[in-house]
Order: sequence, then C-alpha cells, then structure tokens
Amino acid sequence: MQLLTKVIRLDLQYSSLQSHIFERQICYLAPFQQEEALHFSKRILAYLCLFEWHPQVVTQNLVGKFPDLYLRDEQQHFQLWCQVDLPKQKHLQRASHQADQVLLVLDSQEQKRAQMLSKGLTNVRFFYLSQQQLIDFCDMLKGHMSLSVWREDHQLMMTDGEHQLEIQLAPFVVPQFTH
Repeated sequence: MQLLTKVIRLDLQYSSLQSHIFERQICYLAPFQQEEALHFSKRILAYLCLFEWHPQVVTQNLVGKFPDLYLRDEQQHFQLWCQVDLPKQKHLQRASHQADQVLLVLDSQEQKRAQMLSKGLTNVRFFYLSQQQLIDFCDMLKGHMSLSVWREDHQLMMTDGEHQLEIQLAPFVVPQFTH
C-alpha cells in the first residue's frame, strides 16, 4: 500500500518512568519516494523504540550507504546503525565495520536469512516486528497523528486514541552505551 501523504506531522507524547523521560514534541516525518506504508511504519516504530537515545532519522533513501536511523558520538563515529530491512551481505558487513552496534528491524519472516547473512558479525542484533504489528500501526498513520507512547521495562505501548499497539522489546534493543 502506497502512502498518499508527503509529510506526517506527529504530535508525540512519550513517557518512561524507568528513564524519567516525559516529553512532548512535534516530529515531521516524510516517507521516501515510492515507500510502502508497511516499510514507513517500520521506520517510525524503530524510531519510537530508540526514542530515548535521540536517534537521527535519515531523510533520503540511501540504500546501503547510510542507515535508516543512527546514533553518532562527538567524533562522528557510528555508535548505532539501524536498518529497517535486510541489507545485502556487502552492506551489512560495511555497517558492521563502521558501527559499534548494528540493529536490524525486520519482519518476522526474514529471521533465517538474517541469521545466515550475519554469521560471524558479532555486533549485529535483530529486532522482529510481526506483520500484524505493522498492519496495526498502519491503521494509525494519518497526515496529522497524535500518539501517546509509554515505555515500561521491555514493553512499548502506544495509542492514537482510537487504536492501541504493544511491542515487546528484547533487551538488545537498548543500546549498550550512554547518551
């Protein structure tokens, strides 16, 4: 399904009692040209899962050259390289060499192939989203979204007032560095 909007305004209310983060902000998120709604949903969900570390969001589709989301230190070294789809072997190796950690946010159907591609790359981690979670989040996509997100331990809960979505976060989603 193709998105009909060029930019989404996201009024975000994010709360995490554990991290003592209670923020309200407005984000403007744009799908890539020709980007499917499920892929765009995956990018937004990855952003929300990593929100506490203030990831940078790539605004152009630079497949293999740059991550979808990333964190850099003061010397511009990649601390985290996050892709929301399975890259080619060459691109995954490049990411693994350039970043302290690589996080692949994938559909649950890509699990076996991802494990084969990452063999020997010790800094590559996976986070899987089900098709149903992506479809449920697509139902929340609007030109002007208002989203409340709560994080408790390893669970992310969100609502737009009409729909609800819960995502179980594995411990490896939490970066091993401080911000």
